[in-house]
Amino acid sequence: VTTSGRGALGSSGGTGSGFVIDQAGLILTNNHVVEGAASITVTFLDGRHEIGTLLATDPTHDLAVVRVDATGLAALTLATDDRPAVGETLLAIGSPLGTYTGSVTAGVLSATGRTITVTDESTGRPRTLTDLLQTDAAINPGNSGGPLLDLSGRVIGVAVATSTTAQGIGFAVPISEAAT
Repeated sequence: VTTSGRGALGSSGGTGSGFVIDQAGLILTNNHVVEGAASITVTFLDGRHEIGTLLATDPTHDLAVVRVDATGLAALTLATDDRPAVGETLLAIGSPLGTYTGSVTAGVLSATGRTITVTDESTGRPRTLTDLLQTDAAINPGNSGGPLLDLSGRVIGVAVATSTTAQGIGFAVPISEAAT
């Protein structure tokens, strides 16, 4: 699922990824993907486009829930029962650069409990994200909001950022934060 929005002040908006968490049309993505958007369009892998409505945001964890008027969607399973182990193999799915829709990359969970500082796209100010998962699975602009999966296909995290000064260092919000 790709989400895109156009900011109210004429900015180009953002493009990112997201995934279905409920068959009734709930999509989980990052807050920074939809923040300030005057409209949200959700594009599914089959090419179908749906208008999205922003239901909830959690700027502290950079998460957002969007609803589309669709039913019978295939929802991913959330791994809310335990934390993944460092060294575990993971898959990241998303739309890197907003161009390569449905891309899958593999890596390992490098660390848990990481803290990073990112630039808030709307204010330009630094913002701190805590308790993140670190992975070497390729995460690029456009992957934001996409799922980080364990090998049984359960979502363990939501891709949120990548290091701008190194290669192969990506970060995800643990799915336990979204479940609360």
